[in-house]
Amino acid sequence: MKTILIVIAGAADTVDPRTGKETPLMVSHIPSLDLLSQRGVFTSLPPMNESVSLNHINALLSLLGYDLQKGEPDVATLMELGLDNSMSFSGLTSVRPFVIPGFSAHGVCVTPSAWVRGASKLALLKPLDIFTPGSSDAEILGAMAGLTTENIMKEEFVFVYVDSPLKATLKGDYDGKVKALELIDRHLVGPVADFIWKSELMINMAVTTDLVTTWHHRRPLPMELPLALYFNNHDWEGDSDNSFTEINCRLMSGFLKEPSDLMRYLINFNVSEEELPGNM
Repeated sequence: MKTILIVIAGAADTVDPRTGKETPLMVSHIPSLDLLSQRGVFTSLPPMNESVSLNHINALLSLLGYDLQKGEPDVATLMELGLDNSMSFSGLTSVRPFVIPGFSAHGVCVTPSAWVRGASKLALLKPLDIFTPGSSDAEILGAMAGLTTENIMKEEFVFVYVDSPLKATLKGDYDGKVKALELIDRHLVGPVADFIWKSELMINMAVTTDLVTTWHHRRPLPMELPLALYFNNHDWEGDSDNSFTEINCRLMSGFLKEPSDLMRYLINFNVSEEELPGNM
């Protein structure tokens, strides 16, 4: 079954303890993310292993299934790998390629982020070029959505990474984070989800984030993450009261024990009522 994984870096947050201000996900107008959480499975993704450094590089690699116990890659190496298409793995000492069963060599990565392109190459995914000089954020997201739907027709796996909410978070820009989430919902998640709902192909779609990252403290926290799963070959009952927020995800029964379990679940997914989240 074909699979699309969208990672919205920095999307999850916490309520500001000083003012009680709600998280950007709680106040954003994100109807497509909310609909995914209502029509599919909405649950929590566990935080990364405490034995490794808490940062966004490790969080993403952990999600993809990289064994961080063998070493934690640095951003400079991943950047170099992502920017130089001629660079071979033989020249690398701090990182090593790894395999996502069924997806490596049969998948692509859609992102403007150079280090993520490097990480995807480690997973033997093909990074796609996004040429949008002078384009607005909405136009870039639209181009990413187009590449996603175009390539899922011929590939088994499309990995999409967008980090505009993280950039706003690290600036302490609450309103900017809300705007970034709304643009992603409208111009990336919405068009991709609409394509999947209408497609005759069997496609899994998963949308999550990497780390809970607070805009008021500008740092990551080891907390559970919202995860929406949709499988268009199954008539899900869903929950019309769900919304894609940090609080709601923690009310659901988590069935994944570590971040890399998500990839194994998507690869091996076979609908069984007894194994569905909530029936575990």
